[in-house]
Amino acid sequence: MDWFGHNHSIHHRDENTNSDFDNAIGGLLGDSKIILRYLWKNTGAGDGYRIIVGSGLVVPSKNTITVNPFKKTNDEYMPHRHFSMSNGTYNFISDIQFFYKRSSNPVFFGGSLTLEKPTGSNDYLYTPSTKLDVVLSAIFKRFDKLDGSLDFSIGFQNSSRAYWENVPSPNSKSFIITPSLSYLFNIKRGAISVGLQTPFFITGSYAGNEGDIDQDVKVIQMVISYRSNPFLIKK
Repeated sequence: MDWFGHNHSIHHRDENTNSDFDNAIGGLLGDSKIILRYLWKNTGAGDGYRIIVGSGLVVPSKNTITVNPFKKTNDEYMPHRHFSMSNGTYNFISDIQFFYKRSSNPVFFGGSLTLEKPTGSNDYLYTPSTKLDVVLSAIFKRFDKLDGSLDFSIGFQNSSRAYWENVPSPNSKSFIITPSLSYLFNIKRGAISVGLQTPFFITGSYAGNEGDIDQDVKVIQMVISYRSNPFLIKK
């Protein structure tokens, strides 16, 4: 975070997640996810359904907030940090993916639903939000030399209220809509996907402006992925 000004405050200063602070343990790594998925239904040749169910666990990192940033000392807020790479809790994950495949465009369409729920509070009496993610997508095949495809999707994320010491955490409840567009093309071994997505904060801490500070939040994410089957042998 870069603070473009000379008057630093309890909120505003230059810092990053790797540095420790009065109420935070720094670090470069966030949470780790372990997920097992089962292909429940998979249509081979021809039109049909593809259904995948999964479950897993989020393993927290040490990079977390250690003291409630909304708590006052001597009726004053002490210098604190609000952001971290981890909530410090183990979370259960459940998801289902439901798609329909066909020979004409869109060749794939469907969606996924993912629920992430904390097992309890962390070591510092913080209980994070339960998150529900819904993603709807459609894939249009280009039928070009690269055998490429365009993927249009829109995601909806709802986060419930979080708590510090059983007291509701301000602005923790949120709703975000994220449209995205990506292009996938084949190479000699595997495929590469390049995508852009931008979240719109409907409710929550980034949906409005706190006080009279001249600030704005705009986010554009770029995702590059490579897919390959290491066990596929061409004759």
